[in-house]
Amino acid sequence: MFAQISKIDSLRGVLNSGSQKERVENNLILSELFLHHLGNADSMLHYAIKAEKIAASVNYTQGIIKAKLNVSIAYYSKNQYDTSIAVLQNLLVFCSQKSNDSFNGDIYYNLGLNYRRLNNYKLAVDNYLKAISIYEKTDNLIGRALANCRLAGVFVYEKQPAEALKYANKAKQIVSRISEPYSKVTIYSSLTAIHIQLSIDNKSLIDSAINYAKKALELVNAYEFYSQSNQLYNAISNAYYLKEDMVNSIDYCKQSLRYRKFLLPNEILLSYLNLADCYNRIKQNTLALNYLDSGKIFVRSLNDPYYEMSIYERIYAYNKDAGNYKESLEGIEKFKAIQDSLFNAAKSEAINDLEQRYNKSENEKEINALNKEKLINYLNLKILIFGIIASTLIIIVIVFFYRQSVLKNKFRSLEVEQRLNRARMNPHFFFNALSSIQTLSMDKENSGKVSKLISQFSKIMRQALESTYDDLSTIETEIDFLKNYLNIQKSRFGDKFDYTITIDEDLEVNEIKIPGMLLQPFIENSIEHGFKNINYEGKIEISFLKDKEQLKISVSDNGIGFDQENNAKKYPSRATQIITDRLLLLNRKYRSTARFELIKNKESGITVLLYIPIIY
Repeated sequence: MFAQISKIDSLRGVLNSGSQKERVENNLILSELFLHHLGNADSMLHYAIKAEKIAASVNYTQGIIKAKLNVSIAYYSKNQYDTSIAVLQNLLVFCSQKSNDSFNGDIYYNLGLNYRRLNNYKLAVDNYLKAISIYEKTDNLIGRALANCRLAGVFVYEKQPAEALKYANKAKQIVSRISEPYSKVTIYSSLTAIHIQLSIDNKSLIDSAINYAKKALELVNAYEFYSQSNQLYNAISNAYYLKEDMVNSIDYCKQSLRYRKFLLPNEILLSYLNLADCYNRIKQNTLALNYLDSGKIFVRSLNDPYYEMSIYERIYAYNKDAGNYKESLEGIEKFKAIQDSLFNAAKSEAINDLEQRYNKSENEKEINALNKEKLINYLNLKILIFGIIASTLIIIVIVFFYRQSVLKNKFRSLEVEQRLNRARMNPHFFFNALSSIQTLSMDKENSGKVSKLISQFSKIMRQALESTYDDLSTIETEIDFLKNYLNIQKSRFGDKFDYTITIDEDLEVNEIKIPGMLLQPFIENSIEHGFKNINYEGKIEISFLKDKEQLKISVSDNGIGFDQENNAKKYPSRATQIITDRLLLLNRKYRSTARFELIKNKESGITVLLYIPIIY
C-alpha cells in the first residue's frame, strides 16, 4: 500500500512539468492508480477530466480518447450508468470523425458493462459481441478475455449454464497468455463470480471458483490492488458457505474487512451480511444479530431500499431463530413496509405514465379542436355566398366530427381503464407469493426452488407492468407468463391443483399475437373461487386451437362451478367485465367478432371458450 501511495505522491509532484503530452499521460496514470489501488472513483474522474482538457488544448487525439474512456469508467464506478453511456456514445462519434477506431473495442466493451448494470441484456450482449469482434481483429487478448467473461455472466443470469461455461472457458484459455496484472485480477474475479453462481445448481464447480479467486488474491496482494480485495475475499467466503465449511467461510469474510478503508459502504455491508449468514447457519445467533446491527449503520448511508430489505429480512429471520419474537415482528413489519412501497412505486410509475399519455392525447385533441374552430369561422364567411345549402352541410360535418370525437373519447377512456386494470393485477397475489417464497427460503434444502420461484415472480411482475404499454403479446410470451403465474400459485396452495397447456401444432406461437394477460382473470377465479373448499385435486386445462380463421382458447377447471343459489351471477363479475371490455376494443380495432362463452361442465367446474381473430 505504501509503495502505491508513494508512486501517487511522486506523480503528483511532476504533473505540471514536462511536455503537454507527458502531462496528459501522467494524469491518466494517476487516475488509474486511484481506481485500481485505492478504489477512489472521484479522484479518477478528477484526473481524467484534467488529462482530457490538456490533451484537447494541444489536439492530442490519443490522449483525448484515453481520457474520455477513463471518464466513462469513473462514472460507471460511481454507478452513474446513463452518464457513462452518454460519454461513450460521444466518444464513438469522436473516433469516427478522427478515423481512429483502434479504441472501439474498449468503447463497446464499456457500453456492454453499463447496459448490463441497467438490466438491458440484449444491448449488453450486442456490445460485448462487437467488442470481441474488434479484439480478435486487433489481437487484443485482454479485451477478448474480459468480454467473454462478461458474456458468460449474462448467460448465468439468463439461466443458460452451458452457454455461460462456453464463454468462461474461452476466457480461461486466454488468461494464461496475459501478463498485465490488473487485467488478470479482473478476469479471475469474473471467472470466480461465474462459477459461484453456477455452483448453486452444480456443486462440482465450487472448487474451481475458489481456485480462480485465490489466483486473483495472489496478484492483489503482490501489486496492492486493494479495491478488488473485498470482492474476492467475499467470493471465497460464499464458495465455502456453499460447501457448508463455515470455519473457512467466516475466516475469509473477516479478512475482507481488513481493507475496509478502501471499500465503499455497500461493500462493507455485504461483508457484514455474509458474516451474519455464517453465524446464523452455525446457530451463533448473538453474533449474527451483532453483525446485522453493524450493517444497519451502512444501510442508512446507502439510502437503497433493496439493501434495507436484505437487512430487515434477516433481522426477522435471525431474531425468530433466537426466540426474540418482538424484534422479529419489528423486522418483518419494516420489510413488508419497504416491499409495499416498492410495489406501489412501480405501479404508480406505470399508472402515471398512462395518465401522461392520456393527457398528451387530450392536449392534441384540444389543439385539433381549436384548428377546427378557425376553419369553421372561415367557412362562416362562405355561408353568405353559398346560403342555406352550405350551412346545412357544415352542420352535418360538425355533427359527424362531434359524434366521432365522442366515440373516440369513449374508447380512449376504455383503453386507459383496461391498461390500469392490468397494472392493478391483484396485489394480494404478489404479497402472498412473496410470503410463500420467504417461507420456503427458511429451509436450506429449498434454495434451488426458491431461486426458481424468485425468477418466475420477477418475470410476472415485469410482464404485468409491460402489458400496460403493449396491448398484444405473442402466444409464446403469454404461455410463459401463465406457466410462471400457475407455478407460483401452486407453491402458494401447496400443489392443491395441477394444470396442463395444449397447443395446436398448426399455430405459430412465436408469431400469432393475442391481448396480453387475457386469460389471467379466468384462471385466477378458478384458483381462488373454483377450488375453494374442495377435497380433491383441482385441474386446470388450457388449450390453444386454430378454428377456421379464428383462434379458439379454452380454459376449463373441475372446481365447484356456478353458485346454484345465485344463478344470476354465474361467474365473478370482475373477470367477465374486464374481458368484455377488452374484446370490445379488439373488435373495434380489427373489425372482428371476438367473443367468449361460459359453459358449465357435466361433472364439475366450468369451461371458458374465447374466440379471437388471428393477429400477426
